Amino acid sequence: MLFGLTNAPSTFQTTMNQLLSQFLRRFVIVFFDDILIYSSSLDDHLMHLEIVLQCLLSNVFYVKLSKCLFCQESIEYLGHIVSSRGVHADPSKLDAMMKWAPPTNVKQLRGFLGLTSYYRCFIAHYASIAAPLTDLLRLDSFTWSATSSTAFQALKKAMMAAPVLCLPDFTQDFIIETNASMCGIGAVLMQEGHPIAFFSKKLGPKMQIASVYIKELHAIIEAVLKWRQYLLGHFFIIRTNHKSIKELLQQVIQTPDQQVYVKKLLGFQFHIEYKPDVSNRVEDALSRVPAEWPSDSTTPSNFMALVSIPTFCIIQQHQQENSSDPFLLEFHSCATQDTLEHPFAIVQGMVTHKGRYVLSPTFSLCKTVVSEYHDTPSGGHAGVKRTLARVAASFFWPRMRQTVTSFVADCLLCQQIKYSTQVPAGLLQPLPIPEEV
Repeated sequence: MLFGLTNAPSTFQTTMNQLLSQFLRRFVIVFFDDILIYSSSLDDHLMHLEIVLQCLLSNVFYVKLSKCLFCQESIEYLGHIVSSRGVHADPSKLDAMMKWAPPTNVKQLRGFLGLTSYYRCFIAHYASIAAPLTDLLRLDSFTWSATSSTAFQALKKAMMAAPVLCLPDFTQDFIIETNASMCGIGAVLMQEGHPIAFFSKKLGPKMQIASVYIKELHAIIEAVLKWRQYLLGHFFIIRTNHKSIKELLQQVIQTPDQQVYVKKLLGFQFHIEYKPDVSNRVEDALSRVPAEWPSDSTTPSNFMALVSIPTFCIIQQHQQENSSDPFLLEFHSCATQDTLEHPFAIVQGMVTHKGRYVLSPTFSLCKTVVSEYHDTPSGGHAGVKRTLARVAASFFWPRMRQTVTSFVADCLLCQQIKYSTQVPAGLLQPLPIPEEV
């Protein structure tokens, strides 16, 4: 192949694909001028060699003997070592990574990340480890720091510990295990418990603030599209730690995000299984970097800072209501006369019913409480039963069910998003046409 010709590489690759089309993926793989012939036995290998060489000779293509290797049990091909054990990274490339000096500019950093990214399918959590380094590639953001140095050394260490990946067997079912975290997603393609390839990806700012359901669904779609060449036309299993996604194909598709993601899964034959977090360790490591705990303490200090207890901001309003509302003042009067019945009691100046705060049914605080348990992100616009159970756990007032039912029925967002669970009505019966005015 002459150098400097337009479209010469693609033309030569197309020629080789057409030349060896009947042998490709049966016992031949070709990439430009690198032809790999693989066989399960020596006799088959000699026959395959003769077939390929005869095909090249008949089409006036020649191979250079000094660049050829024959009857090898292990061979280097495109930066990988291929053998009967599987596929692993070339040790010479790994040695070059270990000797790579800390980058001093963006060009050197881009070269290092380009070399390591070529083997990212071997690394269990490549995107999470390399995240501090990829952030330096932004415009005018290259500032080498302690965090960058730590990530640089961690990436080297991960490359040296890269596992041996097995080759895919298309007679067996593929298994994809996925997981998503706040900063990234991860997945692993397996067969019979042995990994074939790892995949991890850093999430953008928009996806980082998305819901957990969307992140987990995004991880599944990205993994399926990444390995579609293995999965298309074959049955495979998807395992996720998000239980609601298990019924993805049976549930009602409501949101635009669901419609977009489910559309990308059309044409694939798969089954989704739920895998709890306890056993979801491999793909969980792909999407997050575990925090370092202090060696002299069994409990991390940053975890202690996150421990909190729920508090109600409306307690002060309720205290004022106990001193002014006639409905509640009647309970205080009964308590003073020692005639208050058993379910009710006075605790810290407020009326309670079996340990729950009693509200006046005519006070606006009732709707505020229902709105807190229904409209907020923690409420999630739940139905009447779930909202009533949450409200009844802390508050009580007469005709409370009626108040919650009317509030949920009047919720505009629920009317716009949720579908009706009633039995469809019959066909409309038109009124008779009048004959007179």
